Amino acid sequence: MSGDSSLLVEKLWRLKRRIDKGACPGVEFVHLNTLLREPGYRSDVLRRVESAGTAELQALAREIQANDDGRPLMVKESADRFEDTDTPERKGWLKRNALVLVPVLAISSVAVGFTAFENRAVRINSDITVDTTWETGKRYILEKTVYVENSNLNIEPGVTIEGEHGSALVVTPSSRLYARGKADNPVVFTSAQPEGKRARGDWGGVVLLGDAPVNEPNASIEGLPDGETRGLFGGTDTENSCGVVEFTRIEFAGFEVYKDNELNGLTLGGCGSNTIIRNVQVHRSLDDGIEMFGGNVDLKNIVVSGAGDDSIDWDWGWTGRVQFAVIQQHPDAGDNAFEGDNNGNDHEAHPRSEPTFYNVTLVGGGNSQKKHRGMVLREGSGGHFHNMLIDSYAIEAMDLRDNALSLTNRGLLTFGNNLLANLGHLGRVGQESGDGDDDFGFNENDWMEAPANGNTFRVETALFPQARDLVKPKFMPRVQLRQMNATRPPQSEFFDESADFVGAVSPVSANSWLDGWTRFPES
Repeated sequence: MSGDSSLLVEKLWRLKRRIDKGACPGVEFVHLNTLLREPGYRSDVLRRVESAGTAELQALAREIQANDDGRPLMVKESADRFEDTDTPERKGWLKRNALVLVPVLAISSVAVGFTAFENRAVRINSDITVDTTWETGKRYILEKTVYVENSNLNIEPGVTIEGEHGSALVVTPSSRLYARGKADNPVVFTSAQPEGKRARGDWGGVVLLGDAPVNEPNASIEGLPDGETRGLFGGTDTENSCGVVEFTRIEFAGFEVYKDNELNGLTLGGCGSNTIIRNVQVHRSLDDGIEMFGGNVDLKNIVVSGAGDDSIDWDWGWTGRVQFAVIQQHPDAGDNAFEGDNNGNDHEAHPRSEPTFYNVTLVGGGNSQKKHRGMVLREGSGGHFHNMLIDSYAIEAMDLRDNALSLTNRGLLTFGNNLLANLGHLGRVGQESGDGDDDFGFNENDWMEAPANGNTFRVETALFPQARDLVKPKFMPRVQLRQMNATRPPQSEFFDESADFVGAVSPVSANSWLDGWTRFPES
């Protein structure tokens, strides 16, 4: 192959990659081998780029045209290596031209930094009803809300799933999701928009549904069209598994289906104790970051950054455990770090929402454009909150509503060994009276400040300024270990008992569990 041809191959590869990343609206995917082998296909792609591509892509197309003599590049026929794609146009090309590059082209590809089959885009526009694997080295584009039914979906490390507007992934109770990334090669769910144009709500998010107990009859997950029976969940299996999600990021999700009915970044409905959710980040979701509806799924090593509403939300009897969670709220968006409910129709409904949290860092936006509250608990939700660092919440650290006094008296709601720093009103909750008294006179200040609870209050922040960096944050506390009044987590297979410090990140370790797999892109 001549030097001019090698250069043309490199430019065609660059053209393909940029088109696949959204640089030419209306052209979602280009098959490289067909682009090289078929001058007619190549000419049609270049014509479309000239019509709808970005200025940069149009310039690249003109460079290609200036050096293209209209002949096929060096390829040979073969029929066994092509990805089957879904559109009739592409299928037609592939049936006529099942091609692979000859060895000389493969050698050239090494020089320009690609292989002919690297990161191929596969469009998903139908439901998944048989066991399916999405493979390392490829990316998948969700065109619609895709339901996984009566089957397992396995996602290998390094796979990127891009959601177009109106799309989502819903795993029904008859199915499982196994998204197993690695610290250096995570699974990424993100927007199909090109980098720099991505935003909250570009696509729907990930929904896992199971058969664990829920205190709402005929529970149906929010965020799906009214009457969609595949959104039903809940049962009697406390050990139910919705699958495994680890070393996975979910970005720019959470569109509104209709008024007051939105999908979250990650929704867990009726997921039981054999579900594994760990090392998961939800970034810039339009609605809640993660929401649990009933079930008893546990969460570990969780990051929610820049949620448009609440960062972690729960309803309908969730009783799971959480250890090592970081919440970063952005100054222009968001409501509460935690919003916990039991059941709005029956505050005493069972199973009662009563999760347990240890080693959590909540980073508010301070006196920013959008002020935040650390926690709101209402409608009968209990909970146990320990070794938490709650920092820079301009409204208040906590607001308890409804029957809070009864819950604390019965030991269903506890809050101890936490560090509260740099809060509005110096950490004190405003006194409620009249119509504003939504907790029947319960005094949050007296309860949080009771010596027996072991909470510590600090006027200045307990975090370094970089904790509020929106692109490259670090969440190590500036408070020394000896200044923390932490308690040892319970002895169990789930909790790390050595984490006898406040917050999600050890104050004495140079490394963090967030290293490597988390990202905080602006768009």
